Amino acid sequence: MTTAIRTQPGAWPTLSYRDGEAALRFLTEVVGFTESVVHRGGSERPIAHAELLWPDGGGIMFGSEPSEPRWSGSAGGPGTGTAYLSVGSAADLDALAGRVADAGWLLLREPADTDYGSREFAFADPEGNAWSVGTYRGAAAG
Repeated sequence: MTTAIRTQPGAWPTLSYRDGEAALRFLTEVVGFTESVVHRGGSERPIAHAELLWPDGGGIMFGSEPSEPRWSGSAGGPGTGTAYLSVGSAADLDALAGRVADAGWLLLREPADTDYGSREFAFADPEGNAWSVGTYRGAAAG
């Protein structure tokens, strides 16, 4: 995995977790995100807001599930999110798939090459959110 981190993305996928502290550990220790900021909110909402940066650029925001109604209504509850992570190489992808499998989490799709030139796999995090990981970085702008 690359070590240089690009900061301040313009789009942030957001997730909600029943156990925000466990999610923070999983996403940093197993998946490879870097903690940028974590605001803890006490016993009612242990993680009020967290930002994690992805080493290949971008990031996610998440928090513990609020006790009050969510701003998004029924959308975005724990275990209902999906996200895509791009990695720098097939070796990075295979290493991440190995860490996820070694941690005992569910692989939804084994690492495989696609017909459009990406190598990809998918997994479910501890609360059921689905993550797709691939070497495809998106179409070039312009």
